[in-house]
Amino acid sequence: MDCPTCHKSLESESLHGQTVDRCVTCNGLWLDHSELGPVVRNTRPSQAPAKPIACVDGIACPRCNESLAAFNYAHDSGVFISKCDSCGGVWLETGQLELIAQYRSGSPAIQRLGNAMADEMLAANKLQFARRLLRSRLLSGIVAIGYLLFIVLATGSLQSVLSLLLGLMLPMVCIWFPDAMGNLKGISLGFARPMITETTPGDFVAIGGWLLLLCPAAMALMVRT
Repeated sequence: MDCPTCHKSLESESLHGQTVDRCVTCNGLWLDHSELGPVVRNTRPSQAPAKPIACVDGIACPRCNESLAAFNYAHDSGVFISKCDSCGGVWLETGQLELIAQYRSGSPAIQRLGNAMADEMLAANKLQFARRLLRSRLLSGIVAIGYLLFIVLATGSLQSVLSLLLGLMLPMVCIWFPDAMGNLKGISLGFARPMITETTPGDFVAIGGWLLLLCPAAMALMVRT
């Protein structure tokens, strides 16, 4: 094949695992349809600011001799390359391949924005995971069952089991239904305790439930030490 711009013979070379055709005179590059994607994905972006490189008008496809048409890569990149509508091959002027790679990698500002969005999503996922643990019925149920098994094995007393169940009722309800408990107003949780006059965020209610639930275990550890 001959170069479509200076009509010199194109020479085959290996580029990122693909056999492409390059003009040694103008350094233009011919890529078949199947070669463009792999070559672009493995090309490092240009470090210089992107500058438009115009297509050469009136050139013919070196493979099928059809007229090459200007094509905006990815439709919005601003990098116009010469493409053959017949065989799908493209002709790249010097520097256009690096500009395409630069477009695919994005500008530094866009990269920073993408990294910030990724960090924000990661933080949100961590927060959601923490909230699921805080409201976990399975985890709190395992702790409650552990208390019950300990009381049964330690005392074997039905009265002790019933007393424990009554003691576990409030923290379990706070963990299992934190939003409903947080919306309660105009009540008192016991004799001589202050009246609840404002709603409470569900997460705070769940935290209070876990504090009540873990108090017996914390006290037992303090006694043992």
